[in-house]
Amino acid sequence: MSESDELSFGDDREPWLRGWIEAHGRLTALVVAGVVLLAGLGAGGWYLHRRSLLPAPPPVAALPVVDGFVVSLCTEGLEGCPDGTAERVLALIRSIPEAVAPTLVPAAELERRWSQRTINGEAGVDYRALVQAQIIEAGLRGPADYEAVKRRLAGEQSIQVMPRMPDFWKGKADLSVVMCGRERRFAGCRTGAATEAQRDAVVARLRELDGVDEVFLQDKPFGLRLSRLYQGDAPPLTLDRVPEILYVRFDDPARARAVGQEMLRMPGVGWSQLIK
Repeated sequence: MSESDELSFGDDREPWLRGWIEAHGRLTALVVAGVVLLAGLGAGGWYLHRRSLLPAPPPVAALPVVDGFVVSLCTEGLEGCPDGTAERVLALIRSIPEAVAPTLVPAAELERRWSQRTINGEAGVDYRALVQAQIIEAGLRGPADYEAVKRRLAGEQSIQVMPRMPDFWKGKADLSVVMCGRERRFAGCRTGAATEAQRDAVVARLRELDGVDEVFLQDKPFGLRLSRLYQGDAPPLTLDRVPEILYVRFDDPARARAVGQEMLRMPGVGWSQLIK
């Protein structure tokens, strides 16, 4: 390279590199634009990949409205439940004009309903231990009648009245995957509450599976909001006792049970249930 071609950064001489760039300006611009585009695509691809692994928030929809009520019997235990309690309470409810078609539901029917929905596996527990002895179900003439029913049943011993309403998730998802919270009676929850990393791993696995259309996250605040609707006069839950729940929608709902069974083997999962 001659003296006139040497690199210079002063204003009195034009560097050879600057001259080359000016001479090949169009090509340089295309190369730089290509690099910028590739960098943008890389960053955008990472962002979209990351977004695809995140669960969706609950669908925007109206919250369910009370359409009936449930009376739990012998809330202090079967040993403290006098003979004839169910018949006496059923007769009382039948005398309430706002109550529609009250029915006594025996424990066997409750077990059947629970077993149809609950997916028990290695991480499950005996669902029969979670089913009460029997309940009374009834409809209402309208949502406002629930308060009238509560007033009529106030003061009755060993019963608990709760509103009955449609499941918010029915028609929006086919499977629920309950992450471990403070409850430790499930085998998968013996080490404590699920971590965020465990939850994200479950979401990532769900999104890898064929037939999974969407994965929603019911976070603790939304879960608490729903539980307060369903609980009625039951002791209120606090935010720290509400588990996170993943809800899964499938192209074919028939796949839900098999996927729920697989999820029970993942760390941080307490139990799973079909949405029916």
